[in-house]
Amino acid sequence: MEAQRAGTTIERNDEAKEINDLYKQGKWEEGKSKAEVHLKKNPKDSDMRMLVGKYYTHKQQYDKARYELVKSLEYAPTNVESKHMLVTVETETQRYSSAICYINELLEVNPYWKGLWRKKIELYRTMGNHVEADRLLKRISQIYPEDSELKGDQVYAQEQRAVAVAKAGRIDETIDVSKKRIDEHPRQQDSYFAVVDNYIKAGDYNNALVYTERALNEFPGNRGFVQKKIAILEHQQRYPELLSFLESQMKRGGGNLRSQYNYFLLEAARNAKNNDPASLYGKIFEGSPGNKEAFDYVFNDQIAKEQYEEAIAALHRHRYSVGMSKELDMKELMAYKRMGNEGKVAALTREYFVRYPADIELRDSYVAVTLRQAKSNMQDGKIGMAINDWKDIIRYGDEESVAIAQSGLYNSYVTENRYHEAIMILDDMLLDRPGDRDLLLKKSDLYNKEGRYEYALNIYEQVLGAASQQDRDRLLQGYGDMIQPWTKNLKERYQLAEARQLCDRWLTVDDRNQDALLYMINICYQLKDHDAMLRYAQIAEDRYGDDMAFKIKLAEAMNHTPEKRPDSWALLHRQVQLNPYHEPLVKTFSHTTEEFAGQLLKQKEYSQALTVIDTALYYKDDNKTLKYMKGLAYEGLKLYDSAYRYQQFYEPSLLEFTDFKNHLDYLGQKSYQNNVGISHVRARYGDDYAITSISSVEYSRLLRNGNVYTGRLNYAGREDGKGLQGQVEWSAPWTEKLSTRIDLALANKFFAKLAVNGAALYAFKPTWEAEGGIGYRRLFTGQNLLNLNLGMTKDIEDFRLSAKWSNFLLNSEGQSIYLYSLGGKAQYIMNNPKNYLLAVGSIGNSPDIDLLDTQFYNSFNVFNAMVGAGIGRSITKNIGASVMGTWYNFQTDKPVDIANYRNLYNLYFQFNVSF
Repeated sequence: MEAQRAGTTIERNDEAKEINDLYKQGKWEEGKSKAEVHLKKNPKDSDMRMLVGKYYTHKQQYDKARYELVKSLEYAPTNVESKHMLVTVETETQRYSSAICYINELLEVNPYWKGLWRKKIELYRTMGNHVEADRLLKRISQIYPEDSELKGDQVYAQEQRAVAVAKAGRIDETIDVSKKRIDEHPRQQDSYFAVVDNYIKAGDYNNALVYTERALNEFPGNRGFVQKKIAILEHQQRYPELLSFLESQMKRGGGNLRSQYNYFLLEAARNAKNNDPASLYGKIFEGSPGNKEAFDYVFNDQIAKEQYEEAIAALHRHRYSVGMSKELDMKELMAYKRMGNEGKVAALTREYFVRYPADIELRDSYVAVTLRQAKSNMQDGKIGMAINDWKDIIRYGDEESVAIAQSGLYNSYVTENRYHEAIMILDDMLLDRPGDRDLLLKKSDLYNKEGRYEYALNIYEQVLGAASQQDRDRLLQGYGDMIQPWTKNLKERYQLAEARQLCDRWLTVDDRNQDALLYMINICYQLKDHDAMLRYAQIAEDRYGDDMAFKIKLAEAMNHTPEKRPDSWALLHRQVQLNPYHEPLVKTFSHTTEEFAGQLLKQKEYSQALTVIDTALYYKDDNKTLKYMKGLAYEGLKLYDSAYRYQQFYEPSLLEFTDFKNHLDYLGQKSYQNNVGISHVRARYGDDYAITSISSVEYSRLLRNGNVYTGRLNYAGREDGKGLQGQVEWSAPWTEKLSTRIDLALANKFFAKLAVNGAALYAFKPTWEAEGGIGYRRLFTGQNLLNLNLGMTKDIEDFRLSAKWSNFLLNSEGQSIYLYSLGGKAQYIMNNPKNYLLAVGSIGNSPDIDLLDTQFYNSFNVFNAMVGAGIGRSITKNIGASVMGTWYNFQTDKPVDIANYRNLYNLYFQFNVSF
């Protein structure tokens, strides 16, 4: 049968097989290290848990071994290797009952595994439960009737049992053990001697003679048994039988018996003198077996002398002569009772009860016999026969025996898994004992086994309602054991609404049950009822504040509400400071940090996000997600070198790879301290083919503190000469939300003679940014131009939308003219700010401020409009380029009644190199 064992998981797991081979080679430490590496990747790997447990078992560190092996079964309940090792661990630590439980689980898979049966028997003997050990040994011996090893076990067990009871001086028990040995092994001489000797000690010479006769049938002529029979017959003064026996033995060739025969012949003659009445009645009965007086004397005399077999033989002769009668039947039954022949007594009792059903005494005997037989059938596993016996007892027995039979019938039905019939029996019992708690609990258990949990729970709740507070506390554990599997089953089948109702019922009965609270929290999470999840998590944490599991659940529930994430993070931070090696706590803290930091990043709270992330990385420094988010925080702080380093921890999918690489290239480019830019603008009026252009070159230097210094040179060549403009610019971040920019430009022609500008940008909401700026320009026409700019920018995912209202005050020839321009820009960013599509537009009575800087035209206090589009691209990690085209439509400064509009077309080219 051992060949039917299920294949081991090690045989199907190459990594586990490799570690197991190292164990076989004696490389225990190396194998354990490999297993622990795997467990760091997957803590729920059952095989690796089992192999670590195997290491601790080998090292005899049984507590650690038990922990790992139980964990292995938690993740894979069918792991046979783990159960085998747990049997060893529990046996070595003398936890025999637990070892037997694991053996039972193994036998459920391979019920005919002989080695496990022998181990189970051995454990019962170690525990001192010889009755159960003997019963199991008998059962397995019936399964393997030809197994010599099991037969040897039986013989040895019986011998040891016999020796033990003999030493204890328990004669009746010694007789029973020896008789059992004879029945099972009739060729063991010692067993017969033990039975005979102990019957003699007990003064029961008749039974001693019976077993002596049985021994002589098995071992004819055996000198020891011959002498035993002689001694017994002598003690009973049954000389005729003694002499007859000696004669038969001498005829068989038995030596040294003649002197004994002569001695007992003399003793028989002396004894005969004292037995004349019996002898006389005996002769009368021999001649006339129908004589009632002679029969009564002979029968009573033989019963008195415990010559039961002779008495029964005389009764049969008498019955043959006079016919059957109830009196003779009762005498026969009495004789067999005196003899102790229980099998014959049982058979006759049944026969005579059928014949004389009105006899109350016989009916009581029948019930008693049937009761013994029912118990015997139950012990032998003959449940069907036992059920019939119990039913007969219920039919004919008195109140006490009926109660016993009902209990036995209930147990029989339960053993046979006939739960419905068992419930009917309990209903009958409840008629006599209404409200009996034990019966109601049994009925609840049966409904539970039938799968009718509603009935089961209703009855159990009825019991709880009637119980005292002390009993209720004890019974609540059983209620939880019943309802928990149903809750788990519904949850695993995703019948979440039903699971929640059942869990709510559980909490109504036992509102402090930790398992119920945990189930309810998890079910509410699956149902996405985050408010309920938080409510139950708070209840659980209030009642079991020291239970880390509930603190974790409370934090997880708070995470679903953005406003509570800071509190959730703070709660977990306090706990992880106290328990830095609690793996589930650290894992939840890391996950909460991911959510909280993501929220802070969206709100552009980059410094706080960085602090939160660094705190979590202190406890779990291998979290790649947090490292990537740390890179996002650095990007928000414009620390691009750190952003580039940490964002590399992200592992993009194939679809994300190109965009992710482009974004890294952008960060790499932004992290360079030096940037050189070359730009060129080509402009042409719609009514003229002449092209006007401006070329520019600039150099920027990025410092560690985020300040940027830029030098720029613009060149313009036209029909009436060439112009140069030099410009310096300083940008500085003051806080995460506030930055400024200042520039100064001087030119000799075509550009503004003098230009000074200052601007401040402030991010007042996560996706909103406000801009304010002032400027002054002195034109070569002698005009002065003051400007005030107000702008607003909004980020919507990959889109950046902005609007700017430019206000100008033009001072010309002593007059001040108010001018304005309203512009808008829409930018679609593709994977990084260097890759974009751009659309712009403006309208007002002045050109937009960018055109004023290039001085392609000055058309003030008349209609001006512009539209344009462009594209930018990051070519490599340190090279980028962009191109944009614009169309300006404006009214010339001729008189209004002679309106004249012109079009200006511009192309802007820009090329940047960072290093």
